[in-house]
Amino acid sequence: MPRPVDLPAIKTRSTNALNGGLARYDAAVAAGFHYRLLRWIAKMTAVELHTVWERYVESRLVAALNHNPQHFLTENSVRGVRRVSCGLAFYVVRTGGRYFDFRSMSDLIDKADRMVGRALNPFRAVTVDDKNYIDTLSAVRNVVVHGSEAAVTSYKRSLRSTYGIRAAPEPDEFLNARDLRAGSPARYRSRLHGLATVVARAIRDT
Repeated sequence: MPRPVDLPAIKTRSTNALNGGLARYDAAVAAGFHYRLLRWIAKMTAVELHTVWERYVESRLVAALNHNPQHFLTENSVRGVRRVSCGLAFYVVRTGGRYFDFRSMSDLIDKADRMVGRALNPFRAVTVDDKNYIDTLSAVRNVVVHGSEAAVTSYKRSLRSTYGIRAAPEPDEFLNARDLRAGSPARYRSRLHGLATVVARAIRDT
């Protein structure tokens, strides 16, 4: 019988990747790099953090389906099978494509509900505030990577709803600036640190 997916290893690998990206940014700050270069590093690090989250989400959903396949097997009328292998779980999660695609935390939760059921959906453990921060990280990533009009609109809307920022700065300035809000995930540190803190917490809690 094949071994079940190693969830602790997935969490450790993802957390290490998250910490590694942030450590490079911190090293640049400590080295006294020019602020324009620091801002560029901040936005590239945000893209990296989002990539870590995307990879984690896919692997976490594969683990959930591998560990608890009953909902999927029942909903799809699969008879005579009690387990979903890792390979099959990846195929199901990716819906036959090359990667798992989701647009927002609500989209992710809906898709996970359909695969493993509400009761066993790990992403339902993420708090409402953390969902908003992760969606903001996604909006930052999109405007940095392709900068479409829709991405810019989403970015401005996310900063307004999550941070109360009405005149949105460029992503590099936004990320590199310190977050002084009382409710900040990493008060007095950069907003990049705050977003990284939220992603680390979401990995831990799911």
